[in-house]
Amino acid sequence: MRLSIYKGCLGLAAVCVTSATSHAETSYLCAVNEVYECVAVTGCKRISPKDANLAGVMVLNVEKKQLSLAPLGGRPRADDIDIVTVTEDAVLLYGIGKRQADRTWSAVISLKTGSLSGGVSTLDSSFAFSGTCSSNP
Repeated sequence: MRLSIYKGCLGLAAVCVTSATSHAETSYLCAVNEVYECVAVTGCKRISPKDANLAGVMVLNVEKKQLSLAPLGGRPRADDIDIVTVTEDAVLLYGIGKRQADRTWSAVISLKTGSLSGGVSTLDSSFAFSGTCSSNP
């Protein structure tokens, strides 16, 4: 009897853990750790998020499809995200430049590890960035 109760609880726990780790939260707090600027001929070099016009810390609201930024020394702002797709393993994001025309960006957040990777493309260069996200209560 105890063994069947134990197996039942173990099965229920596995279902709860699986569903908790494989679904998207409604909000994430993300930090950009590394940024590289890549230019034809000269290659890529590491730069600061500020030099790439990226905020170091962002809040992503999946339900509202909105990215809130609060750059150090700057004014907080919120930008709409054009496309948000949630899969079993990731949150995929895509947007186009709102303040700068001819600019596009995309990012992926792993639902299992919280790792963030993405890129920004402009007419003459591109930026690759990586970081970490965690659910934002």
